[in-house]
Amino acid sequence: MKEEDYREEFISYEATQSQPITSADSRTLPMDAVLYNHYEEKVRPCIDLIDSLRALGVDQDLSLPAIAVIGDQSSGKSSVLEALSGIALPRGSGIVTRCPLELKLKKAKVANVWKGRISYKNYMKDLSNPSEVDKEIVKAQNTMAGKDLGICSELISLEVESSSAPDLTLIDLPGIARVAVGNQPHDIGEQIKQLISSYINEDKTINLVVIPCNVDLATTEALKMAQEADPSGERTVGILTKPDLVDKGTEESILKIMRNEVVALNKGYMLVKCRGQQEINEQLTLVEALEREKAFFKRNEYFRTLLEEKVASIQCVAARLTTELVNQIRKTLPTIESEVRCKIAETSRELEMLGSGVPDASDDKMPYLIDKIRSYTDDLFSLTTGEYSKEYEDDMKLYTVVRGSFGKWQNLLEEDQTEFKDIMNDKVSEYAKRSRGRELPGFTNYRIFESLAKNQIMKLESPSVSMLKEISDLVQSVFNEMALQHFQGLPNLMKSIKSKIDEIRQVQESEAEEMLKTLFKMEKMVYCQDIIYCNKLNEIQTAYELPEEEDKQLISVSTDIIAMSIHLETYYLIASNRLADLVPMVLRFYLLEEYASKLQRKLLQLLQGKEQMVELLVEEEDIFEKRRFLNNRLSRLRKARQILTIC
Repeated sequence: MKEEDYREEFISYEATQSQPITSADSRTLPMDAVLYNHYEEKVRPCIDLIDSLRALGVDQDLSLPAIAVIGDQSSGKSSVLEALSGIALPRGSGIVTRCPLELKLKKAKVANVWKGRISYKNYMKDLSNPSEVDKEIVKAQNTMAGKDLGICSELISLEVESSSAPDLTLIDLPGIARVAVGNQPHDIGEQIKQLISSYINEDKTINLVVIPCNVDLATTEALKMAQEADPSGERTVGILTKPDLVDKGTEESILKIMRNEVVALNKGYMLVKCRGQQEINEQLTLVEALEREKAFFKRNEYFRTLLEEKVASIQCVAARLTTELVNQIRKTLPTIESEVRCKIAETSRELEMLGSGVPDASDDKMPYLIDKIRSYTDDLFSLTTGEYSKEYEDDMKLYTVVRGSFGKWQNLLEEDQTEFKDIMNDKVSEYAKRSRGRELPGFTNYRIFESLAKNQIMKLESPSVSMLKEISDLVQSVFNEMALQHFQGLPNLMKSIKSKIDEIRQVQESEAEEMLKTLFKMEKMVYCQDIIYCNKLNEIQTAYELPEEEDKQLISVSTDIIAMSIHLETYYLIASNRLADLVPMVLRFYLLEEYASKLQRKLLQLLQGKEQMVELLVEEEDIFEKRRFLNNRLSRLRKARQILTIC
């Protein structure tokens, strides 16, 4: 159904609401009752749906469609809300609305009915008379925001079911103040703006901006805030008040605003005339005020056409706002359903990370701790062996990250081989000149060969130890991070585990470093199996060609250098290839596999001693509260999902 159709139905029903419905059979009902039934089927369920979600507290988790009423102080905002709701709200100078007030209005199906209920925090009270509302709201605001005219962001909910109320939910927000008065905080104006912004910035919120006709539109702070929150004006409706205070001869300026010629809003403006202070003093009832409003517009030559166009009077505003709210609900329902599903998944993950909490029964504590330790060590073995049992963050996948370090080690060896080959001839020549003994040309000096080979290979010891330190830091960091995930909220247990992680790290790092040093001591022996050496030597020799030199002496020297170079390159390739595997194997054994195994054994020792176990399982109060908060959120979101599923 189109927006205009809803509006027409609402106005049609309002105009004839005094005629009671006497039959449930639409075939015998008058047209107004048929419209009412249709309205009940199409409109009320949408509003009830969002009200039920808000009653669950879902608005704490995601935004819900709402109409937020904003205005500068003395804009007539309270008068508009009074006229819409049919109840007298608190009035006075300065800030009257000090907490967001949710007005849930519901039209009663029978005449002469009025029921109310106010709720906030853990307080709830049923109301049987409209006269109770004023003092109960004041009481609620004093409880929530104190008695010094400060403000509070917590919501006060007022439900009203009445024969004269429209089906509508509104959120009344504090009027925008510019300066602090009395005991108000000096930044009260900024506090109010922040509170208002938290509502009107939500893309599901319809912003109802109340503006007096007798002020300059350009200076209205509420309209400015609405434009900033909704630049396109797609979510903003302007309500002009106090048309009776417009100076004679300036009525045309109001019509320009109504025609969207001054500050354009996609949803445009509406005009109302509510009770003034004098009429309140005269105890003019709200029903009488509605009649006077109609009479005022009918006799005003400028505003009469606005009444005919249904953009003037509280009755038209009520119908329009109901239509806007229902359309917004229908438009955003798919988004709300998607957001609820996402929030459920997100909350479930958070709860899973927190765990179920420490059991109260003593007999259950030991199995609980065993399960926690087993789950933790299972993850450690998964991370250190590379057999990932579930999804982990990339930087937590130890085996994969360490494999990358081993790849860098291989690259270093290859670069060193290339560098060694480039400088080898110079080094061999230098050694030959300085250290050549009585051997004839063509004979290799083994001492020179051995010295050069050992010196070059020993240069690799320092990088291997640096890699050891780097991997050791990484493993400890990942083990600690994984412990935080598994034992969050158990500070005593975390402290004990981190201490053992550090203790074992020192032992494993020391043993790994000692093993590396032993490896390089063994490499000083310069040894290789004959068959392996001969095969590699033949490969290298085929890559060399002796230079053709006329000078026989130079040929002899060159032959010596080339022969020595071939042997050095052969052995260095064999040794570096050997270290390419041995160094990573040492680090993998000591810093991954042995580290995880020893830590598991140490953690199992924590299970000894009942008193120690109780101390280890003391939980942080913050974690306990967070788990309770998440369980409550998950419960209301699941209820919300059920409501959305059957709607």
